[in-house]
Amino acid sequence: MQEIIAQFCDPSALPAAEPVVTVLGAGNINDTWLVRTGGFSFVLQRLNRQVFPFPHLVMANLATLSRHLAAKVNTSGQRWENCILLLTKGGAPFYTDRHGDLWRAVSYIDRTTTHQSIATPAQAGQVGWALGHFHLLLADLPAQELHETLPGFHVLPCYLDHFDQVLSGAAMKNDLDLRFCLDFVAARRKDADVLERARYQGKVRVQTIHGDPKAGNVLFDVESDLAVSLIDLDTVGPGLIHYDIGDCLRSCCNASGEAAADPSQVAFDMDLCREALAGYFSGAGTLLSGHDRELIFHAVRLISFELGLRFLTDYLAGNCYFKVLHEEENLHRAMVQFHLVQSIERKEKEIEEIAFKSNLVTCL
Repeated sequence: MQEIIAQFCDPSALPAAEPVVTVLGAGNINDTWLVRTGGFSFVLQRLNRQVFPFPHLVMANLATLSRHLAAKVNTSGQRWENCILLLTKGGAPFYTDRHGDLWRAVSYIDRTTTHQSIATPAQAGQVGWALGHFHLLLADLPAQELHETLPGFHVLPCYLDHFDQVLSGAAMKNDLDLRFCLDFVAARRKDADVLERARYQGKVRVQTIHGDPKAGNVLFDVESDLAVSLIDLDTVGPGLIHYDIGDCLRSCCNASGEAAADPSQVAFDMDLCREALAGYFSGAGTLLSGHDRELIFHAVRLISFELGLRFLTDYLAGNCYFKVLHEEENLHRAMVQFHLVQSIERKEKEIEEIAFKSNLVTCL
């Protein structure tokens, strides 16, 4: 560890590296430490090469993003700090050790915490605002300047193709929950390409997005409980803004969480949705067109369906991707997401009404 730390600062000033728990959460992708030295602290990470097969492209994106964000002046009216890449002592954006592992350092944002689940409408509004503000900051960063580090990420038809491949070779069990999930997927296949069809028809455009804006990736000020930053930037790249909006709402508006004990009781909370969208439009200003707003219902429905499909596919494949504590956990996770989709579908008109009425003045 001292060898790694020495690439980014003077190791004589560093007594130890501490695992990050409170600030960045118990992440399950990259190995992360908080390094403290005197009055300077930074976050040290080792990239997971299994999840990110092209880590150099991830780092190229992060370097481009950091240069872009560093040039921005905060005019939001509240505390906002961007997570910025720190260079090695030799001026490189990362360090590769003797094992081929890639290490990077990013700025540490002090006096912050995360909420893995949203407890109040005010918190939902802040998560929505943080995403909208982040999108506004990225609005003048052309998507073509960034690499697609995870090809097919959030492209639902691609996940369905993979599901079909896995299903064809899976050993099937006589299980009611599994049958529910399989029937659920079969009933919704024909509408899975709504967002991609809009892209190909030129009705929505590819732009720079976060890629994983769940509630747990928003940092909150420990005193004011206002959003301070959006972190975990490995998935920043080209995509549809609806992927981000849908994932944000999916994460914010399910108060039961992804591990709900009883999937049948999972519900999409419209009060949280109303505040999250109002916050988003407040932060994003005039970024979204009227047609963009028309697709918000489809965005949250399809992103929730996508995650459930990925859980189900991993269950059928033998739990190879997502970490599990027991064999049936991914099946249970899929059930939670599919019941969430059902709740979203029942509230289609309400979601569409909110999408058009929330901060409508920003569209004028």
